[in-house]
Amino acid sequence: MEMTKSTKTIYFVIDCSGSMYGARADAVNVAMEKVAREAIPKIKADKGSQIDCRFKFLGFSDGFNGKVVELMSPATLDTFKAWKKIPQTSFRNGTPTGAALQAVIDDLEGAQNGDRDMNAPAAAIILVSDGMPNGSNPTYDEVLLRAEKGRPDSSAEFRRAVKLAIGINVDEEGRKSLKKFGKISKSLAANNVQPYYDCTDDYLAKLQEVLVSLTLAVSSS
Repeated sequence: MEMTKSTKTIYFVIDCSGSMYGARADAVNVAMEKVAREAIPKIKADKGSQIDCRFKFLGFSDGFNGKVVELMSPATLDTFKAWKKIPQTSFRNGTPTGAALQAVIDDLEGAQNGDRDMNAPAAAIILVSDGMPNGSNPTYDEVLLRAEKGRPDSSAEFRRAVKLAIGINVDEEGRKSLKKFGKISKSLAANNVQPYYDCTDDYLAKLQEVLVSLTLAVSSS
């Protein structure tokens, strides 16, 4: 009898604020194109036969209506063949990181469509940003505080998710802020995947490497 595949959701949560405009925005687009062209085939070749992957792509900026938008339709390993480039004009205004993470939590909890798979492996969330959040309702720190175990307003699915941040040309304060997001699991540590990467010149190669390691390492988490 054929076994049903488990589906692991990988979220890309990409900062589209004004400070990302220019070279940083170019780096994001080129890196995501490289992921689609090179990393996805590798994951397809190496992943466990009973694990499938679903990729979701969220952009966040105060310039977006509702602060958080879907950058492109969700994709699977079979359909993620090309990256829909984010235009430079999309990179503007402030950085509502808290709202972006709350959108992920709502999706994890099935609040929008009621289709949460209770047997799915833990999700993975990759936060890509260049520094400090400045949005509210909720703030970045409020969302992270709510993730604490035992709080009545916490999300078990968000706590369970593997979280890492990639900082692009960040200053020290931005680096400290992004490091709060990363929560590492034993399976990631065993595969040399860290909760935070400070990526500048090697950003393109590093994002691809991290995605492959992250996906394969936690394929059954």
